[in-house]
Amino acid sequence: MPDLLLWDLDETLVTTAGAGERSIVRSAHKHWSVDVDLSLIPYAGCTDRRIGHLIRRHFGIGDNESILRAYLDDFVNFVSEELSQSDARILPGVSGIVEAVHISPDHEQGLLTGNLRAAAEAKLVPFGLWDYFSFGAFADDAIERLDLGPIALARASEYCASTFVREAVTVIGDTPHDIACARAIGARSLAVASGRFTMDQLAECEPTFLVDSLEEPAVLSFLSL
Repeated sequence: MPDLLLWDLDETLVTTAGAGERSIVRSAHKHWSVDVDLSLIPYAGCTDRRIGHLIRRHFGIGDNESILRAYLDDFVNFVSEELSQSDARILPGVSGIVEAVHISPDHEQGLLTGNLRAAAEAKLVPFGLWDYFSFGAFADDAIERLDLGPIALARASEYCASTFVREAVTVIGDTPHDIACARAIGARSLAVASGRFTMDQLAECEPTFLVDSLEEPAVLSFLSL
């Protein structure tokens, strides 16, 4: 049975260097006429759709699905614009792991991300990473992050025509949400302190394995690469 890696995207595979956050602020201003201070909204690790709901709740804006859809569409458009003007980059260690999994006969990899599929593509294509992930679960599939794990597993099984033993599935991410996603599906978690959460904060969530950077040699051993 192959090992399966399910990757978070933002601050795990790449950093958009604020492009994603600026896109949220721009689209919220356009569609809800509000100036969002993201430091006041607990958005880290949430799906793109949930972030829209959090903004509406913060400002007391009523529910309107068509406006939310327009907000999300423009958010994706703004991501492409903002990325070209930012210091967005692949994070350390990522390229080597992704390529090693790609050529390994004993591993498969997909995405488990709170990004909309179109936003994920916009963020990964510029770095040549998008084509490494043939399946995944996205914000289009569920509004809550915890609901995405079973979807990612089902798509992995369908694409690979294989049933994955839960102990051989690893969720890689930089937030407590990623660790919770792994636990919810009985998978291992590889937490990396490459985002806004510190080693100590991630350690409190009891991940299976915790590193400061994916460059650490122990990562390859943990992933059996």
